[in-house]
Amino acid sequence: MKKQPEIIITLLLLTVIWSCKKEDLNGLKENNGTPPGVVTNVSVQNENGAATISYSLPKDEDLLYVKAVYELANGTKREVKSSYYSNQLRVAGFSDTLKHTVQLFAVNRSEVASAPVDVEVQPLVSPMQLVYRNLNVRATAGGIRIRSLNQFKGDVVIVPLIDSLNNGEWVSLDNIYTSDSLIAVSIRGLAPVQRKFAFFVRDRWLNRTDTLFTTLTPAKEVMIDRSNFFAYQCDNDTKMSFGTTVDLMWKGLFNNEWPCTYTDESSGVPTTLTWGIGPAPVKLTRFNLLTRREGSLYYSKGSPRRFEIYGSNDPTHDGDWSKWTKILTCEVIKPSGLPLGQENNADAAAGSAGFSFDFDEDTPPYRYLRLKCLQNWVGSYFIVIQNMSVWGTN
Repeated sequence: MKKQPEIIITLLLLTVIWSCKKEDLNGLKENNGTPPGVVTNVSVQNENGAATISYSLPKDEDLLYVKAVYELANGTKREVKSSYYSNQLRVAGFSDTLKHTVQLFAVNRSEVASAPVDVEVQPLVSPMQLVYRNLNVRATAGGIRIRSLNQFKGDVVIVPLIDSLNNGEWVSLDNIYTSDSLIAVSIRGLAPVQRKFAFFVRDRWLNRTDTLFTTLTPAKEVMIDRSNFFAYQCDNDTKMSFGTTVDLMWKGLFNNEWPCTYTDESSGVPTTLTWGIGPAPVKLTRFNLLTRREGSLYYSKGSPRRFEIYGSNDPTHDGDWSKWTKILTCEVIKPSGLPLGQENNADAAAGSAGFSFDFDEDTPPYRYLRLKCLQNWVGSYFIVIQNMSVWGTN
């Protein structure tokens, strides 16, 4: 028992000696206070809101990475690192096309930096500014319609504001977060009253554009009276399961209760359901579908993932598709992007609100609608619908 401390000390000494020998073999030195050499042969490729800087690395054996240090126009200081396996790095977050100085440092394994090398970059117009330049806003049914182009698919936020009391006090509406190349979003639920609106765009570095001001009057929008809906059975519509019916989509319960519309799980072709929305054709504006939650999951089993809406004013009960016009293509996007069976709070919030889609404004009035499900969240065709609503305007 008394020999244990001596054994432990001996093992520790051997470990230190082995580590030192290993360090010497690799040519690396701990606590190397000598700065490494600087990067050379620097070249710059200017990009939209960014720049890629290429260089030759110094020959130091203990080189660990190269870092770039720079400042954005909004005062934010940025630092980007690239390992010694690469000979370039990308600096981003620029909101203007002015010249900016970037300092490059080579850094060794002891975190000792070289002398700086000053590099001048001059970015092209940033994606955020391009979105702002292409921003187009106009009134639509029940709200406003925002369109723009995002050619480089930058992560941008369009921030809409409204002077709701007409007293110069601006109130935020729902921000629009997107990286889509074509931006087309509607903000609904606004009264058909003339109001002042303002819009600006920002990016993930908290840069922001100038502000666009405009005065708009949303058109009146109403939810179509669901008591006027009726089932219209076509011969090639999908069979139902568990004794459920199509009309449970608008006559059923909202709070994840049973029964609800539930189609045949064994169907090997896309699910189709048909119904009428009233005694006369209606100019449609948007559609909301509420799926049934399975346990705690909204994006599972028969929850629709990709589906289409068709319209007709003269359908036939044989389900002849030549009588129908596709008026809406829908894909449900899971906010978190998590794998099947995993959902977070954002997913739950979106699922409980239902999946909403806008009809194109040039869509003509229709009396009959048909839903075709192309894929649910488990890759088959059957669908489970708790409830759905449709809006329109005169």
